[in-house]
Amino acid sequence: MLIWLLALFLFVCLGVIGFYQGALRVVISFFGLIVAAFLAQPLAPVFNWVMGLFGLEHPVLMAFLGPLVAFIVVLLCFKGVGLAAHRKVDTWYKYKASDTVRLLWERVNSRIGIAVGCLNAFAYLVLLSVVIYVMGYFVMQVRTDERDSFVVKTVAAFARDLRETGMDQAVAAFIPRSKLYYDGADIVADIFMNPLLQNRLSTYPPFLLLNEKPEYKQIASSTEFQGFWQKSPTFQEFRSHTAIAPMVENKDWFINMKQTLDGDFEDLKTYLETGKSAKFDDEAVLGRWDYDGAESFALARKRRPNMPLQEIRRLRLVFGALFKDAQITCAPANKAVFKLPNFALPNLPDIKGTHSASWERGTGGTYTLRAEAGSKDLKVDAVVEGNKMTVTLGAAFAPLAGLTLIFEK
Repeated sequence: MLIWLLALFLFVCLGVIGFYQGALRVVISFFGLIVAAFLAQPLAPVFNWVMGLFGLEHPVLMAFLGPLVAFIVVLLCFKGVGLAAHRKVDTWYKYKASDTVRLLWERVNSRIGIAVGCLNAFAYLVLLSVVIYVMGYFVMQVRTDERDSFVVKTVAAFARDLRETGMDQAVAAFIPRSKLYYDGADIVADIFMNPLLQNRLSTYPPFLLLNEKPEYKQIASSTEFQGFWQKSPTFQEFRSHTAIAPMVENKDWFINMKQTLDGDFEDLKTYLETGKSAKFDDEAVLGRWDYDGAESFALARKRRPNMPLQEIRRLRLVFGALFKDAQITCAPANKAVFKLPNFALPNLPDIKGTHSASWERGTGGTYTLRAEAGSKDLKVDAVVEGNKMTVTLGAAFAPLAGLTLIFEK
């Protein structure tokens, strides 16, 4: 119903405007609408650069504001041309034509202006329907309840009406085909509506190392924010929360996130929905691997069933305390992190702590991982089988060199 009220309003208003402005002005305005619609996106970078001079730089804002400003500027240029042409013609009929001819011209000009004004109304209706569809695609997914803002409720109502009347199919050919926007909208909506997805989000390979950054640790560890999220806030409340607002308002955060994903939002969307990544699942080493002391000790006993009691006690200490809470995180681009928070041997003081590392792929599911700890090259050999990684310590871990540890993802 709302979309038909909008259509009625446009046809009545622009029909009246066409009557008073005349056919010449509204014809030029009509062509201006068409040209402005086609040039809005190509000219957007130019106006983004201009607006950047005034401090408007956020990529998400510019993605919408740039085309809008370009559309308005081009349309105003055509309207200026239409006004100038109308004045010249009107002056000629007023001062050089007879009164009869002038009256006939004014009558024809105003009557045809009504028809062309209605044509303009149709063009505006199509353009507004496209805008409603694009905005509504996201809003319809994040709307919650009556607490939503007036803007969200209005856009959602128009978007719903657009679909129910079939107008979305009528304007489908004019809707921008931006996978980046639609995949991004799906991702944001999925995360916002499903707080539990943050656990899956943190395991997406490109994000594995982000968990070490303070701003992300704060979100994950804040019981206040997690409780707030579980209470189903509106999207505006969520976006304005002190834990989220600094990231959303920071253009560098969005740029870095886009670079981290290499512009591929589709794979992240699939991962959030299915837990599978077509892009990264083939690289078995990627993930966060937690040390399993019980499995490591069981493997050592299995390999040496006749192990002396003294050796058993030593291994219990090594497996139970020395490598407690150890973790290996392997991310794309051959990046990794070693965490050995409880490692304490007098002759290996530099190994305890967190170390940036790297990994290299071998053959048959084998990998070489290494990190620099002081003057030591912490090289280990690893074999990945499903969700289990068997790690053999290198010479830098002497006197533990050759010891085998089990990590699970």
